[in-house]
Amino acid sequence: MADSDADREDRQLAPSPRRLEKARSEGQLARSRDVGHAFVIGAALAGIAGFGSWLGSQCLSIVRQGLTLTREQAIEARWLSLGLGESFSAALWVLLPACGTLALAGLTASLIPGGAVLAPGVLAPKAGRIDPLAGLGRVFSRDTLVDLARLGMLALALVALALWFVIDRLSQYVGFASMPIASALDGIHDGAIAGLGLLAGLLLLSALVDAPLQWWRHRRKLRMTHREAREEMREAEGDPALRGRLRARQREIARGRMLAAVPAADVVITNPSHYAVAVRYDQSKMAAPRVVAKGADHLAAKIRELAMDAGVPIVEAPPLARALHAHVELDREIPAALYGAVAQVLAYVYRLRAYVPGRDPHPRGPEDLELPPGFDPAEGLR
Repeated sequence: MADSDADREDRQLAPSPRRLEKARSEGQLARSRDVGHAFVIGAALAGIAGFGSWLGSQCLSIVRQGLTLTREQAIEARWLSLGLGESFSAALWVLLPACGTLALAGLTASLIPGGAVLAPGVLAPKAGRIDPLAGLGRVFSRDTLVDLARLGMLALALVALALWFVIDRLSQYVGFASMPIASALDGIHDGAIAGLGLLAGLLLLSALVDAPLQWWRHRRKLRMTHREAREEMREAEGDPALRGRLRARQREIARGRMLAAVPAADVVITNPSHYAVAVRYDQSKMAAPRVVAKGADHLAAKIRELAMDAGVPIVEAPPLARALHAHVELDREIPAALYGAVAQVLAYVYRLRAYVPGRDPHPRGPEDLELPPGFDPAEGLR
């Protein structure tokens, strides 16, 4: 018991969805017998209330038919066995729907709550099931004692209810003996409905207590320790070192794809040394200029190197470079607030492309680019 209590104290974490699903696949569900009992009695009550009168009339008809004999049938002994066989067959066909309904209700009740689960492993032999010490531990466990006390109270309540019901209606039932059969059957029908209604109500109250209790016990049994939670996370996500290598490889692939887009850019805007942002604008395909590459420090130097090798213009605009690097994700269009500043840079690039040395004056680069407040990350450091 001490080991069990210590283990229970260590299990402080709620069961994860994966642990719950695994327990379900193994047939471990929060089942409540009281819910099943209340469901079956409720189904019987509904059946008697709906078809009790018809069932009584059919049974009465079978009895009358069995007791009605012609002169030849009364004389011949063989008619007795034939009559009994016919009466039995007729009764079977009358009772079969009622018995089938109760059987279906019992099967449905066994699935409440939790639903149907196919778990062949539950039928496999386990040494713990035949261990006498483990069996004694289950018999004298706290849950077993609680269930015993609850079932004892339920049994006392059922006995008290049955005694009260019989005593209250004893004179009425005694009077059925002197009444016509049809009237007596109607009285028995009404009494059965009243008795089953009281029984179903009592079982429903018990189920309202037992169902949450079984759910809580099921969750308590599946609680996890911190070590189990870490192991489950490791199994679900894989080895941390392997995940790190995969992420590093993914970053390398993304970086290579980004750098491959630099030669096709229209301009690279720099800080000049800390940041570099490559911008491309295709008026026929894009609604706004798009950032195709960006980086800081060593990556910024690599972007500048690729841009120089490919002949892509490099424009020094520190505030704009910082703003684009901080506020625009890779392969995303620039925000509308930066349209004006980027448009000035692109206009300079287009003039630079059309520049002919010796014929035109050299284009002047963009100066005093105005950015909306809050876009330059360096504003708060000034």
